[in-house]
Amino acid sequence: MFSWISSMFRPAESPKIEDIEAAYKPEVVTRKASVPLGSRTFNFVFGVLSHKGPTLWWRDLKALFTRSTLTVTMVLPRTVAPRTTPPTPPPSTHQPPAFSDPEMIELSLTSTATSLPLRPPQAAAKAASKVPLPPSKIDTNPSRLSFATISTPLPTPPVTPSPGPQTYMIPDFIAYSPYELQVNRHYQPVASISEHWLRESLVHPNEKKRAVFEACNIGLLTAMAYPHATNDRFRVLCDFDNALFAFDDLCDEGGLRADGNGTKKAADIIMSALHYPFTYETEFRCGKIFADLWGRAIQIGCSEGAQRRFLEYFDQYVQAVHAQVLNRAKNHIPDLENWIKLRRDTGGLKMCFAIGEFGLNLDLPDEVFECPLIRVMENCANDVVVLSNDIYSYNIEQAQGDSCNIISVAMQQSGLDVQASMDFAGEQVKGRIDLYTATKSKLPSWGAKVDADVQKYLSVLEDWMTAGFNWSLESQRYFGKDVQEVKRTLRVKVLPREAPRGQIIIPDLERAS
Repeated sequence: MFSWISSMFRPAESPKIEDIEAAYKPEVVTRKASVPLGSRTFNFVFGVLSHKGPTLWWRDLKALFTRSTLTVTMVLPRTVAPRTTPPTPPPSTHQPPAFSDPEMIELSLTSTATSLPLRPPQAAAKAASKVPLPPSKIDTNPSRLSFATISTPLPTPPVTPSPGPQTYMIPDFIAYSPYELQVNRHYQPVASISEHWLRESLVHPNEKKRAVFEACNIGLLTAMAYPHATNDRFRVLCDFDNALFAFDDLCDEGGLRADGNGTKKAADIIMSALHYPFTYETEFRCGKIFADLWGRAIQIGCSEGAQRRFLEYFDQYVQAVHAQVLNRAKNHIPDLENWIKLRRDTGGLKMCFAIGEFGLNLDLPDEVFECPLIRVMENCANDVVVLSNDIYSYNIEQAQGDSCNIISVAMQQSGLDVQASMDFAGEQVKGRIDLYTATKSKLPSWGAKVDADVQKYLSVLEDWMTAGFNWSLESQRYFGKDVQEVKRTLRVKVLPREAPRGQIIIPDLERAS
């Protein structure tokens, strides 16, 4: 885990200790306990990252505090109590994978020689500390070291005994979620019009595949995810979700599922179509429909900031999808930390949030999206949707031998069975719901008008979380005709292994330049 953090955040050149000391005034503090830094009890490695500010690593901090003693205090954004006390896990030779999102913990260091704030004053509104904490390496003897709070941001889940080799239980996220389900009043007939638009585009030339796709009812998901969009904007949002799922299916189960070159070509065409929606021409049908819907969005009215974020996040999405296709072709399963990072982009939620700004006709300033608390909330909502989706989609993916799923990653990394991995993933989702809720109460103010628009934007994140839970247990996409029985019992029958669903031939991509 630490090697991953190092590679992501290690600066090209560490700041000089003299500059750090000069930047902060000495301050004497009262502390319950302290420990000389040179002692063997202070033996865990950590880093502190400040956005657009100095990055300090353990070697720098050691040099800074060798002349003094220090107090270490762990501060967790998520301070809400768990809703229920988890049962004590039964003895097991396997343990759930240790996962601690580096964006979820803040570290405060205070010394009798120097008061070192969590972030420089000039970057206070932008800083974000990232510290992975391995509890097993911390000496918690109260006579030597005092911790105000010491825990991981997400609880270690109980390992629930499997209900049987042919079934498993999924978590009840609908009951756990504090957010209310709403459905756009324009749901019908707009969803049917959008479905007809996709049918006419011939993205699905195979009749059987098109029927399976239409049974998913993507329009219902859009209506749940964007319940406050007006009629004309809701139509564009329906088209976008239909186009996105159609392209995603090409990469997950169609002709691109293990074709790195083809995926790269498709991604380049789609990005060109989005950047030049009124002039770009291509024979690739997915490129055509994205150019069509995005051109209409611009004509209706989409702020420059929302357009920029949408295009940036879409580029991150297609790059991540390409990386996933390469992983699948090599039968490579990333470790859990890298999997979460990749999954935040392959899920496409970032661009779904950005086009949600268009849906509500918002024009938010960039400083809102630079706020570290907003970033934490976006990551939480993103994780909630994609990780719960991994839980819902696991059955059909394992039947195809697809390992691009957090359940498969947890099983491969830690040797857990299906049920224990489901429990683990479920706790990840619930922990992020709690963290999102706790972080929301700590947001700064940008002025009355901007604050009101920020709340509207956050409603997009919350509606997407709720939509993911409810649509997955209404649509036939993941559970087929058994969906209502799964919704009622939360019990899933394991599907037998089979060939990947309907390999889709895409001659239009072969002809496209």
